[in-house]
Amino acid sequence: MIDVLFFGRMADIMRQRRLRQDLASDCQTLYRLRDSLFEAPLALGQVQSDAIHMSVNQVTTREDLVLSEGDEIAFFSVFSGG
Repeated sequence: MIDVLFFGRMADIMRQRRLRQDLASDCQTLYRLRDSLFEAPLALGQVQSDAIHMSVNQVTTREDLVLSEGDEIAFFSVFSGG
């Protein structure tokens, strides 16, 4: 199982804040998981893949990492503020 968290605009687009799921064989990398979860919003133009920021186990990354059982993955948009 992996924990998938959505924050900010990504939570609004996905209409949920948390998802627990098995690590599927076709989604064992961060980019594949992103593309699978956001397939419809990407196709509809609601979001572009480069606007989806990601973290694995609370470490922000732009790399396509291999995922493991027990990982926590978060998808979020750019935060602003001061």
